[in-house]
Amino acid sequence: MQNIDTLTIIVSVVLIFLALLTPFINPFFRSVRKKGYAQSKDNIIETCERPTTNSETSQKEGYPSISILLTPTDNAEVVSENLSLYLNQDYPSDFQVIVVAPEKDKETEDVLKQHTNERLYFTFIPDSSRYMSKKKLAITLGVKAAKYNWIAMADIFCKPSSENWLKTLADGISEKTDLIVGSTQYDEGTTDFKKFERFLTAQYLLREYAFKTPYRCEYNALMFKKDMFLNNEGFRGNLKYIRGEFDFIVNKYALKGNLTYIDNEEGTLIEPAPTDKMYRDKHLFYMEDRKHLERSTKHRLIFNIDQWALHLNYIALLAGGTFAGVTKNWIILGAAVLALLLTLSIRILIFYKRSKLLGVDIPLWKIIFYEIRIIWHNIKFMIMYRRADKYDFISHKL
Repeated sequence: MQNIDTLTIIVSVVLIFLALLTPFINPFFRSVRKKGYAQSKDNIIETCERPTTNSETSQKEGYPSISILLTPTDNAEVVSENLSLYLNQDYPSDFQVIVVAPEKDKETEDVLKQHTNERLYFTFIPDSSRYMSKKKLAITLGVKAAKYNWIAMADIFCKPSSENWLKTLADGISEKTDLIVGSTQYDEGTTDFKKFERFLTAQYLLREYAFKTPYRCEYNALMFKKDMFLNNEGFRGNLKYIRGEFDFIVNKYALKGNLTYIDNEEGTLIEPAPTDKMYRDKHLFYMEDRKHLERSTKHRLIFNIDQWALHLNYIALLAGGTFAGVTKNWIILGAAVLALLLTLSIRILIFYKRSKLLGVDIPLWKIIFYEIRIIWHNIKFMIMYRRADKYDFISHKL
């Protein structure tokens, strides 16, 4: 019979302690909703200050007029396919659809001219525009052209999941609301890892929406007020950065209590599976943009702590198991196996509960591999970013 010495006890206790502790240092464990949030089967509305009350609901029976803003860039085929989905929204009040495209995009212009819908207004940005992001210029021109104070900005690549998309977003309007973020889901052709990555990212952002000052917007639907945007000089301070328009608006204008997040199937945009280039560019441009977003360090610190806890546990398990095998200490080996089973069981259970709550369907057997993969995935893009020409991320070319 093997003697139980002090080292055996310490190592075994540490392994089991880490297995019981670290799974809870986890974004899927932390709440992303305040107690008392409004939820029903067909309508989930979360605000970063309080749930919707009956009195607020009655105030919103008269829906405000809204301007939907789309800014395609050489996407005539996508405009042809998706524009009607925005024009044909079933909205109880007036709304318009503003499309701002590049001046030389004749194919998109031809598509727009084929539509005779009185709700449609389109204009173009001059091809000679320099020293600022053309996407941000298009948004600014669209906001200035808008007839209504509420702007619903969406990515033309995405399709509204229903004709009630606009109405569902407008359900989030209250007296204290200045911004509304609508959910976006990848379509069925997207890999599970990309779905997992977006879901993981959302946990950090949704918690900030609920309890702190919002940091940025991961999704492709954002409502904001025209007067707020123009009175505070729009994108001033980040005009030269080519991407990140959703992020910069939320980062600049969101306060604790003025942003509402809508998580509702009818109010969701469906995003097609990104190409490898689109996926890579999104990550690389974010690595540039986050250097210019406020509250970035604090936001990333929490993610880094989670990753340290995750990997510390697995490193300890690997080290403990290796040590036990070399020294033939079967007690430590048994503790390592037990700790591993506890780790896997708790982490999968935590993810399962959160995914069921938010309606995300990813096979549970993949979760552990995806959690470990995330940090190495990020390191890969970090290396690519460091090797990239930094002038690729800005419109100011010297």
